[in-house]
Amino acid sequence: MPELKALIDVQESTLDSRHKPAADAWPIELIRGHNDSPRNTVWVNDEGQIVAWASMQPDEHRNRIEIELFRTPGFPETRAVWEWCLATGAEDFAGWTLWPTSNYLDEEVAEVFRETGFSLLRKYHILTRTLGPTPYPELPEGTTIDVISTDEHFVEWHAAHQDAFSQHFGFTPRPADKWIPHFKEYEAVDPDGRFLLRVDGHVAGFVSCTNDNEHENGGFVDLLGVRHEFQGRGFGELLLRWAFAYCASRGFTDVDLTVDTGNESRALALYERVGFERLTEFHLYDRS
Repeated sequence: MPELKALIDVQESTLDSRHKPAADAWPIELIRGHNDSPRNTVWVNDEGQIVAWASMQPDEHRNRIEIELFRTPGFPETRAVWEWCLATGAEDFAGWTLWPTSNYLDEEVAEVFRETGFSLLRKYHILTRTLGPTPYPELPEGTTIDVISTDEHFVEWHAAHQDAFSQHFGFTPRPADKWIPHFKEYEAVDPDGRFLLRVDGHVAGFVSCTNDNEHENGGFVDLLGVRHEFQGRGFGELLLRWAFAYCASRGFTDVDLTVDTGNESRALALYERVGFERLTEFHLYDRS
């Protein structure tokens, strides 16, 4: 895993000086698979060093494969790596949608995608915000926030997530028995950093922090959502500020998150309003 992590870092830092070193969890999750059994292959040079890596993450509930490519600077066979992905997709997942992603500054791989009929589909920003001393926000009357810790909590979290994200781009419902294990077993899980918001006893929303940036003394907000019937009442910002306070209580100096810039819920506007700024960006492609 250290060699794969180093490959991620050398590619991303060469492209973007603001790149933060990858968490140990990143290559582990790609090898283990986000949802179903992944397809991974590496290319090595004459000295036995890994110089390229293609990771394909299939999702049978969406009939979709997310793809990431990593190469050392100057690697001459980027097109061959991508052709392997196309061939593997056609052979093992005929008819499925291929969704490759790349750093927005990686023009070489973007050109390879375009040459094979893919075009830009979506832009995602990785945002960052500095943390100082941050008290927990005062809760409005009738609201409580609990740590997600019991099996019942996970069932409630799943139901709230499926509702909150039901109108988001790319969403497909996922049964609890498939969804819950991923969030229990995620490599960078923070068991104390997952919270349910209740309003008059009813689950209204959730926020989840992970240890993805712990190695950089930073927090990471992995998921934030509010059920539709509770939206428009400021609960998203309340949960976000709760996450800030939690991350600050751990001594973290900043907090990051990822946002779909086309999100119809206008999440980007909320994040900018509470002090986030863009750190970097990655692009999602689809076959035209």
